[in-house]
Amino acid sequence: MNKLVLLLTALSLTAVAASCGQRRPGMSREEAVAELEAKAIGQEAMRQRAAASLDTFAADYRPPAGIKHRATIVRTGAKVLNVPAALKDVRQLQPNALGTLSFHPTGYEGRGLGARLTPVDGGWMLTDYEGICLLDKDMKLRKVLFENDVEISEMKMSNGQTGYGMRMNRTLRSVGYDPSARQLRGLYGGKTEQGKSGGYEYAVATLPWDILVEASEPWTPDQLPGKLPITRTQGSAFGVTEGGWLMTEPFSSRLCTFGQKGDTLCRFTVNDDEDYTPTSTYRNGEDTDIYEYEGKTRLRMAYDDTVYELADASTLRAVWRLDFGTLKRPTGKYVTGSLKNSLDGYYLIENWVETERHLLIELSGGYNTPDARSRGTVTLHTLVYDKRTGDFFSLPGKRDKENRYTYADLPFRVEGTDISLLPTLTAGRRAAILYKGKRLKEMLPDLPLSSQVDDNELVIIRMD
Repeated sequence: MNKLVLLLTALSLTAVAASCGQRRPGMSREEAVAELEAKAIGQEAMRQRAAASLDTFAADYRPPAGIKHRATIVRTGAKVLNVPAALKDVRQLQPNALGTLSFHPTGYEGRGLGARLTPVDGGWMLTDYEGICLLDKDMKLRKVLFENDVEISEMKMSNGQTGYGMRMNRTLRSVGYDPSARQLRGLYGGKTEQGKSGGYEYAVATLPWDILVEASEPWTPDQLPGKLPITRTQGSAFGVTEGGWLMTEPFSSRLCTFGQKGDTLCRFTVNDDEDYTPTSTYRNGEDTDIYEYEGKTRLRMAYDDTVYELADASTLRAVWRLDFGTLKRPTGKYVTGSLKNSLDGYYLIENWVETERHLLIELSGGYNTPDARSRGTVTLHTLVYDKRTGDFFSLPGKRDKENRYTYADLPFRVEGTDISLLPTLTAGRRAAILYKGKRLKEMLPDLPLSSQVDDNELVIIRMD
């Protein structure tokens, strides 16, 4: 972007401001033009400074060929958890048996879809489909750092609940923080200049943390200074590592670690299952779980039963292993092979949350769809592993207001009121969930905080 374009942008913005009477009192048109031009030039200077601090890549860039290191997978030493025994050990917990709740209104009015919380610089980074926010140590919004080009619309579902439709035009997702380089990295996907004819590009994008925090306005996809082009199909999972990233190979049991220039450091194969690239319409079965625990990256590949920790760029160490015994587990090839392949009696891992004190695991028996829940042909199980006692058990099943079978929540007591919820993400070493202020008011109308939050404000509820 050159200075002429910046000036035209400033003039255009000034015209809009002037027509709406939004200039500051006493400010002349010429002063408004000068202020907006200075701001635009400052933003461009910051973008150029960011680009100078990063590796930038041409659209036809190709990473160095070859794989640098031989893979080491340490499969011994994992804690084995007996799933059939946990399913038989059904416990009715008393409120607050697993912890108490703390409530943190953020001051951010996003929707929180696809949210993740990451500790960073004494505060928190909140990422969702809409962008990236910086929260302070008390989880209060400091500033919006990045805004995705995404269109989200609300719609009423047949069960009366609110659903969302999304069009992701240009987005940065699966964003993580590398403290060793003070950088953010994430997967970028967006329409190219030929987007109207279906052009789309994928890249690993890098942002310098300190410069992003200094910016006076949120950055957008237009300002991404370092994008490394990659070939990627939907379904591959991404995680940030020290000095690079890891990414799974779609529809396989393989993953690779990469350096910052896209050089392949190591390639792992976690099991002997066949590749399962779909040849026609297919079900969405299991997802890969990638998360950070005590500064290390952990992951469980889709359809695999073991959680590994990335000890270094070429070493995986098994940490947890689910033993399903005689219970049936599907392979990816079976799930995607044909819609006629019945999943009745098969168990799938739907969600995995690890905290300092617990594992919270959601399992489904059979294919988890709304109609299957209504018909009762799917079973949903919430499993809890207590790291302090070694207890591994399940919670009693339940049905929602529409009489659909659903996951069992954890029971809590707040200000004398019993509520239940199931944390779905982590905030540091604690489990957490995001609710809108309106939902909090409905659950806990007598909670003093409920009268202080806006209906659309996101509230982080943490299990302490």
